[in-house]
Amino acid sequence: MRYFLLSALLFLNVTVRAQSLKFSLEDMNRLVSISSLQISPDGKAAIYMVSQKNMQQNRTERDLMYLDLTTKEQKVIGREYGFISSPTWAPDGTSISLIAPVKRGKNQVHLLRPQSGTSLQITNSENGVIRYAWAHNGTQLAFLQREKRPKKVGSQVFNDSFEAGNNDYLMDKAPMNTSVWLYDIHTKEYQRVTPQDVTVATGLSTTGLSWSADDRLLAFTRYPSAYSGDSDMGRNFFYNLVTKQLQQATTHEGMESSPLFGPNNKALLFRYPREGFPSNMSDWHQVDLNTWKVTNLTGTYDQSISGMKWLKDGSMLMRGIDDFGNALYQVKEGKRTRLKVGDLVSVSSWSASDDGAIVLTGLKKDYPTEVYYKSSPEAEPIALTDYNSFVKDRKLGQQEGISWKSKDGLSPNGIVTYPPDFDPQKKYPLVLQIHGGPSSASLLGFSPVTQAMAAKGWIVFQPNYRGSTNLGNDFQSAISKDPSEGPGHDVITGVNMLKEKAYVDAGKVAVSGWSYGGWMTSWLIGRYPDVWSAAVAGAAPVDVTDMYSLNDLNKMKRHSMSESPYVGDNMQWAFENSPISNFAKIKAPTLIMSKTGDRRVTITGSYKLHGALRDNGIPVQFIAYPGEGHFPRDPVRTMDVYTRWIKWIEQYVGKGPEATIDSK
Repeated sequence: MRYFLLSALLFLNVTVRAQSLKFSLEDMNRLVSISSLQISPDGKAAIYMVSQKNMQQNRTERDLMYLDLTTKEQKVIGREYGFISSPTWAPDGTSISLIAPVKRGKNQVHLLRPQSGTSLQITNSENGVIRYAWAHNGTQLAFLQREKRPKKVGSQVFNDSFEAGNNDYLMDKAPMNTSVWLYDIHTKEYQRVTPQDVTVATGLSTTGLSWSADDRLLAFTRYPSAYSGDSDMGRNFFYNLVTKQLQQATTHEGMESSPLFGPNNKALLFRYPREGFPSNMSDWHQVDLNTWKVTNLTGTYDQSISGMKWLKDGSMLMRGIDDFGNALYQVKEGKRTRLKVGDLVSVSSWSASDDGAIVLTGLKKDYPTEVYYKSSPEAEPIALTDYNSFVKDRKLGQQEGISWKSKDGLSPNGIVTYPPDFDPQKKYPLVLQIHGGPSSASLLGFSPVTQAMAAKGWIVFQPNYRGSTNLGNDFQSAISKDPSEGPGHDVITGVNMLKEKAYVDAGKVAVSGWSYGGWMTSWLIGRYPDVWSAAVAGAAPVDVTDMYSLNDLNKMKRHSMSESPYVGDNMQWAFENSPISNFAKIKAPTLIMSKTGDRRVTITGSYKLHGALRDNGIPVQFIAYPGEGHFPRDPVRTMDVYTRWIKWIEQYVGKGPEATIDSK
């Protein structure tokens, strides 16, 4: 009895301590992320990748997992390969193919049999495999291979000049075309599909490959050049394995992507902007292979649809984004039904068998991503993994979705996360965490950085401004030709609404964001200079001309960019609609962070913002991270970014009325 009582007291003590711990940045390093989820064709097993940070060695460790959906047992497979990418089920339904490096660092396709543990290298592509797709009969493989650079002789070996074009200013050599190849598993023969002057990849986009049900046609997206600025000019093509001819699928001159054959040979699906306008959401269109008529399959849904799957019963599954999360739907006999996902507030990824068994990853308001299973579209989801169970011992901030009125009749929305010890009788600083994109959205669901901010005693506001993808096509396309004033008004009206709450300290408001979130931050602190106590601008684009001329998107028409700033009177518009136009008005102490080799948002903008703040006597700190990429990829630099981010805000707004108890 004494032992039982002592054990009970110890348990109670541990429970009380666990409930007092709040989520910290250090907890981020313990989180396990899940990707590449895919169910087997027969619905009896699934594969996925798990990733976790190793701070001591500054790397992210990944494993390929095999999950038996009957016994719920799982195991690590393929560890002998080292780095694995693109795992997928082979047509036999029992083997798994993947891309892994071999000698000389070339990536090749391998075949792994989980039951026996045996493995086999399939391809021996001269320049390595970028992407691949199996024919349904399992005897042929289509893959993408980068072209080899021509050898130079004589004094030309020292001539490294190249033609610069629609590419980012950091490029130091001409991009090479990417070609489509076929490989016969039995004869070991390779066959080139695309000519040398044709590319199926740019610096931004790599085409998908799709086989028709009878394996007679292979579909992919073709681009006019390998230069990244031409990435919006993709057109879908077929290769006929019988006639050995290439044929364009539609008469569109660009903006096509994601070709996907249906379960029969009658139609090809692909993504294309609604009404051909680049700022609109991309719908799934269908081209009838008999009549060549193109129809919009998802145009009646005022939401962005990602992923489609036909089932044996003729119905179709799809994922769509709504106000505050991603949901799964089934279209059957013309009726669309939202599928049950329990207490998940957003579906991150999903995969379905032909019979309708579904595996998915999803978020709860208070719990990170895990793997779930639905035996049928109608079934309730069952949790299959619990990698992040330690989060259950953390006291988290509660979330809610809010909406408000802005100009032009639009109704933006956003997510508010309250401090774990929130008391409406007290006052709290308000901190904005603005998403990038802008074609993205802040949704309900566990967010580690947001929870770490809330643990500081801050009310965290994540606004969805015009251009976001969660409120329909009109809201998304409203950012066209309006990159700053309209989205900025959406954000500031949301801030003003929250400042009216008695528990918001209107004198302590900070704004922060990365990428387009950095653009919005830079705009807001100049356009509304008296609102902000502090700002964090990460990878902030601040000048339309930089975005149009220097980065990898280059001349692409997208989001708010619809015209060249160098034509007619557009330069004045470009200046007035860039954050740089208001730099002299900024009053908020600002932390600037950027990668030196960022091709998406060049560091030039960060230098401009830093110079303006420095010259006007505004407290500023500019942190640069060496290397390529739009955001640090390694765990140590990632932690440094968020540590500096939170400390900078804390320096100027302080903690909330409740002290933070950091977990150890």
